[in-house]
Amino acid sequence: MLGFSLGKILLFGALIALVWYGFKYMGRVEAVRRSLRDEIRRRQAAASGRSPLVEAEDLVKCAPCGAYVAARGATNCGRPDCPWRR
Repeated sequence: MLGFSLGKILLFGALIALVWYGFKYMGRVEAVRRSLRDEIRRRQAAASGRSPLVEAEDLVKCAPCGAYVAARGATNCGRPDCPWRR
């Protein structure tokens, strides 16, 4: 027949499963490393008294030009119909 025996098919399936679970394991190891690295950085930043994370800032859309600008501290884009002052 085509040279496929039950043993070869089972071995091929086992090989695929081994590679699949190997990649999943490596992904989990990397996630743990990343988590520990972030925790170390957070603790070091807390010990030094500065904040390591940048706070998120709300954006609003400028109706005339369509650009998104920071809600606080928005400046004029130079167009005459810009809603923000200089």
